[in-house]
Amino acid sequence: MVVPQSNSKDDLNPNKKITLKVLVPGTVAGSIIGKGGEAIKELKSKIDALVRVSNRDEIFPFTDERIVLIVAPYNCVMEAVKFVHTKLRTTLSEEKGKSPKKRGINRLKEMKLIVADTSAGKIIGKKGETVKKIQEEKEVKLVLTSKGSWGVVPGERVVTVSGEEDNVNSAIEEILAVVAKDPHARLDKSLVYPQYSMFDNFLYHGPPDCLYRAPPSPRKNMGPPPRCGRGGFDITPRYDGYQSEQPFPRARGGPPPRFY
Repeated sequence: MVVPQSNSKDDLNPNKKITLKVLVPGTVAGSIIGKGGEAIKELKSKIDALVRVSNRDEIFPFTDERIVLIVAPYNCVMEAVKFVHTKLRTTLSEEKGKSPKKRGINRLKEMKLIVADTSAGKIIGKKGETVKKIQEEKEVKLVLTSKGSWGVVPGERVVTVSGEEDNVNSAIEEILAVVAKDPHARLDKSLVYPQYSMFDNFLYHGPPDCLYRAPPSPRKNMGPPPRCGRGGFDITPRYDGYQSEQPFPRARGGPPPRFY
């Protein structure tokens, strides 16, 4: 007899270490660290967690966002996630007030988590039942990158949770519960990713759809060019509005004028 697994959080080990990565814009990473590292030191003094932020030149492949690594027991990891989430909302709200075009409002309401490939499958669930349940109950939008998506790092998947702040935090709690129950979850703790070139990515994913182009249509036979001068072609340069303010006078024989 097979005993079904319980979906309750009560059977989770509160001391089990959870490894999670969060993607944040560069300005948010600076807010998480704080002046002289005070903000991140204060967080570490409150909870038993390892929190590291990647350097400016250490960004997630094919993005411009830095990585926040969180390694903490299950009963502490959510506090670290809420800390990052609050910094993201506060920093981007201030940026939006100063320069509305600098950062879209969609990123303000998004939390991007990096989980192991095996955990992503459990978050989706059989026929997408788990992800649909989280979206309906928590009133959020949940999007996971697929294995065949362009720019996906092997072994890792990005989970984007968007919605209101409290709803997003509640949905992330459900995601962390799924990750904690995954016995095969193995997420690399390194913040330095190899330089994935476009051609290396082609070998893994194939070229993106934007590079597929339809074959050019056959040229129509327009007949011979019009005879506008000696040899059938006009040797007089045409005025295009950039070389000078006045069009060039029509040449009266001899070589055409030179351009430098």
